[in-house]
Amino acid sequence: MFYEWYNVVVIIMENKNWYPLDNVSFLYATLKNKKRQNVFRFSCELADKIDKDYLQIALRETLKVYPNFHINLKTGFFTYFYETSITEPLVVEETQPICHRLFYNDQDLLYEVNYYGNRINFEVSHILSDSTYAMRFFKLLVSNYVKYFYNQTFTFDNATIELNNLANKAVVPNERIAKLTNNYKNVYKYPVKKLRNSTRFYEVHTNMNSMLNLVSKYQVELPTFLVSLMIFAMIPELKVKDRSKRIKIELPIELRTFSEANASQNCFDIFYVDFSPSENELQFTNILSAVDQQIKARSRDESGKVRNHLNVSFQRFISAKWAPLFIKKAGMGIIYKNVTKRRSAIYSNAGTLIFDENVDKYIKSVSLLSSTSDIRFTLVSNKNDLCIGISSAYVYNNIVRNFIKLLKDTDMEMYINTEVI
Repeated sequence: MFYEWYNVVVIIMENKNWYPLDNVSFLYATLKNKKRQNVFRFSCELADKIDKDYLQIALRETLKVYPNFHINLKTGFFTYFYETSITEPLVVEETQPICHRLFYNDQDLLYEVNYYGNRINFEVSHILSDSTYAMRFFKLLVSNYVKYFYNQTFTFDNATIELNNLANKAVVPNERIAKLTNNYKNVYKYPVKKLRNSTRFYEVHTNMNSMLNLVSKYQVELPTFLVSLMIFAMIPELKVKDRSKRIKIELPIELRTFSEANASQNCFDIFYVDFSPSENELQFTNILSAVDQQIKARSRDESGKVRNHLNVSFQRFISAKWAPLFIKKAGMGIIYKNVTKRRSAIYSNAGTLIFDENVDKYIKSVSLLSSTSDIRFTLVSNKNDLCIGISSAYVYNNIVRNFIKLLKDTDMEMYINTEVI
C-alpha cells in the first residue's frame, strides 16, 4: 500500500519541475542543518574591480545554459527533491565568511555569486553539484562577465577543463590494495580542539611549472607528491600512542566519464591512501614510495564500470522508498559519521581551468576552497598558477604550518593568502 502510494507521488513529480537527488546529494541534504554545511567556493581574481551590474548580467546569461543550477531543495515525507526556483538570483557583495551556510529554508538557493574588490566568488552547496560540474558553470560565468564588461568575444569549450590527475580518474583498487585501504579501524585523527562555528582558510599560490619540475625529480605524479607531503606534515604531530594508528588520506575519484548519471549531480567515489607509521621508516622517500605504490596499483575495470563504494553504502537506506524521511536521515547520519572516521584528511584536485584567450588575458588567478570537518586540501590551476587551498576546522594548525614549511624548504616560490573566519 505504502509502496503504491509512493509510486503515485513519483508519477506526479515527473510531470512537474521536480527532480530527484542522487545518492551522494541525498547524504549532504540530510546534513543541511549542521553548523558546517558542505559548501565549496571557486574564486577568480581579475585585472580590474568587479562591476556588480555586469556580473548580474553574466549570471543571468549563465543560468540560461545551466538552468539546473537554479533550483530549491524541498522536503517530502519520503525523500528530498529539487524544484525549479522562482527566486530571482541576485549578485551580492561579499559580507559573509568563506563557505558560509547558504540556505536555511526551502526557498533559499543552493548557490551564491558574490564579489569583493576584483574577485568573483561562486559558492555552491555539495547538495547541488560536485566541483567538476560546478567549475563548468563558474568558467562560463567568468567568461560572460569578461564578455560584457570588457566587450570581448570568446569561444566556450568545457572540454578544456583538464582532469590530468590520477586521483581524479575513475579506477578500481586491486584486491590487495582494496583490502588495505578499506581497513577503517584505528585511523589517526588530529588530536586538537576544533573551532566552534568557523573554519580557517589558506590559499597557497605557486608556479605550476616549477612544481611539476620538482615532482618529476622524484619520478612520481603530482597527486602522489602532495599526498605524501600531507602525510609527512603529520609525522611531527604524532604522539607515541599515535604511532600504531594509520594515516588515511581521502581522495575523491572522478566518475563522470564512466557514469550515465546526470552530469550536474555529484558523480564521484572515494579512494583512500593508507600509511602506517609503525610499519614504515618515517622518511619522505619511504612515504612517497608507499603512496606511489597504492596509487599505481589501482587498475581500470576492462568493462569501464566502477565499483561505487560510497553510493553502494548509501543505497540500502535510500532504496527503502516507503521508509519515512526521518528514518533515512537517522541512517544517513550514522553512515556519514562512520565515513568521517575513516580519514585523517582530504585531498582533491579540480583540475586545470583553461579559458578562451580573450578571457584569460584578464585573469590573474583562480582558487578553490571548501568547508570541512577536519583538514582539506583542494587544488585548481590556471595558466602557470597552481593554487593549493587549505581548510582547517582546528584551533591549532601545526599540520598546515608543517606542510607549507616543507614546500618552502624545496625553494618553491609562493605567496600565501590567509583569512581566519
